[in-house]
Amino acid sequence: MRKISPRKAAPTWLTGEKVRLRPIEPADVSMLQRWINTSPARLFIFPRLPQSFQHERDWAASRAVDVNKPTYIIQTRRGVDIGVTDLVIEGARATLGVAIFEERYWSHGYGTDAVRTLVDGAFRARPLVRIELTVIPNNVRAIKAYERVGFKREGVLRSYQFRDGAYSDVVLMSILHGEWLARRDHG
Repeated sequence: MRKISPRKAAPTWLTGEKVRLRPIEPADVSMLQRWINTSPARLFIFPRLPQSFQHERDWAASRAVDVNKPTYIIQTRRGVDIGVTDLVIEGARATLGVAIFEERYWSHGYGTDAVRTLVDGAFRARPLVRIELTVIPNNVRAIKAYERVGFKREGVLRSYQFRDGAYSDVVLMSILHGEWLARRDHG
């Protein structure tokens, strides 16, 4: 694990109570490849494994410059890189993704804070109407984190994702701009 980012406190407009969301850097590619291929978090996301260094380098390079796919390394306020979060923006709608890859940081509020920080930043910076995500039904920890941020379950997409040799359901969740505003103004 790369303990401390080469930047002491990378400039970013996205800082939460526990995390800072910093841009992806070329030096992150080895860490990203290790995370996606070996972290227990990979069981909750949908990549085909293993991912090559070249694939991760190309992915990171494209995400670092695409304004409609802002992607960040999740870093603790002390500077430890622990995961990745991103948005895929299509018009007034965005799809959120998040993974805390460093398992020892699970269940300590880092994922919740990363999601809250990205949602706040996205609704402040872009004219989004909704931010949505999908999550596998047995990822109870993630579902609770999303609900703490204000996401609501919209339903189940049946046989939506092919994983582990079979099609499985996913839960669709979203937060609307008006819901975010109400939480911000009364929270």
